Amino acid sequence: MKNIKFILIFLFLQGVCLAQNESAKLKTKDYIFLSLNYHQGTIMPTNPFVKGENETGLPIDKYRGASFKLGWQNPGYTQWQKVYHAPYYGIGFWTGDFYSRELGNPMAIYGFLGIPLFRLKWMELYADLQFGTAWHWRYYDSITNPNNIAIGGSMTVYIDVGLNAFVPLSKRLDLGAGLTFSHFSNGGFERPNRGLNIYSPSIELKYHLRGRPETSGLPKAEKETKTHDLYLMLGYGDHQLNEHELDTNYFAVGGISAFYQLRHSNAWRSGLGVDMNYWWGLNANPDGTPGPRNLENLTFGLIYQPELIIGDLSLVLGIGMYARNYRYGNWNQFYQRLGVNYRIYDNLTFGVNIRAVNFMLAEFLEFNLGYRIKWTK
Repeated sequence: MKNIKFILIFLFLQGVCLAQNESAKLKTKDYIFLSLNYHQGTIMPTNPFVKGENETGLPIDKYRGASFKLGWQNPGYTQWQKVYHAPYYGIGFWTGDFYSRELGNPMAIYGFLGIPLFRLKWMELYADLQFGTAWHWRYYDSITNPNNIAIGGSMTVYIDVGLNAFVPLSKRLDLGAGLTFSHFSNGGFERPNRGLNIYSPSIELKYHLRGRPETSGLPKAEKETKTHDLYLMLGYGDHQLNEHELDTNYFAVGGISAFYQLRHSNAWRSGLGVDMNYWWGLNANPDGTPGPRNLENLTFGLIYQPELIIGDLSLVLGIGMYARNYRYGNWNQFYQRLGVNYRIYDNLTFGVNIRAVNFMLAEFLEFNLGYRIKWTK
């Protein structure tokens, strides 16, 4: 389980740093920047621990954090830079303070991507995406930290989505301000895992080591062939049951998915799919021990899955409905898939997704291997 964080970091950083490697081959100038970012935010009351069931008896609702970033913003040297109109991208280090001894002072490493929404002479606005892993938590322990049902293990996924606006102060220095939503969870790998959800304003100072790139008159991206895709995916994960979150029983989930997708443009594809999974813990006994192995463990889901394409990396966001599920019933429960996958060779991909229900309750981490068959009409 400790190796998961290295897999997550590798997948996202490979994608967002792809243009850096390609630019070097073209012997072009890299526009590097350094930045410092500060957050002062609010923890959303999404579980009893942060609402007040902790050692202080008071809500845990305040948060502050700081990030250091190393990034690039090159003016359209590669295809994906042209598609996203000279985005910024790179790696960052974060540390946070939740004003709680029971949560500690975690740290994170992440990849980030900023996609420009519009540019004016005096301001630029970006959609900012960050994905990585956090560690150094004070997590749940039945003896030393029994109240912390938010964080159940030493590692969590770190996801941050927001808007950032930048105003130039000088030829190399920018002042930025933004609003972000952050999420910490381990995907149900180790429970209790109610997670943390935070919204926060931020302020940022960005220094361009080689000046800013010229973003007016950017080269246009070559049009990608609009293909029809059949995407086949094998998935596997381990998880604990939410209703037995204090037990030590782990259950496997294995399955296969098939999607018919259309590549609508250079930037995104989407399509409908079918998920079939076998959950060893779906019919567990009331005490949390394994139940019988039969068709009650089998689930079917129908899902619509858009994907944002960034070179060889894809960001996945799927919304589905369980057509068959022993626990929820048939056609009673939506589920979500959020993650990344990376093309490792030809049409072969590897990825990691968080599977969840109700947009906040993680079911399991879904490691997957996929193959894409493409054709044109």
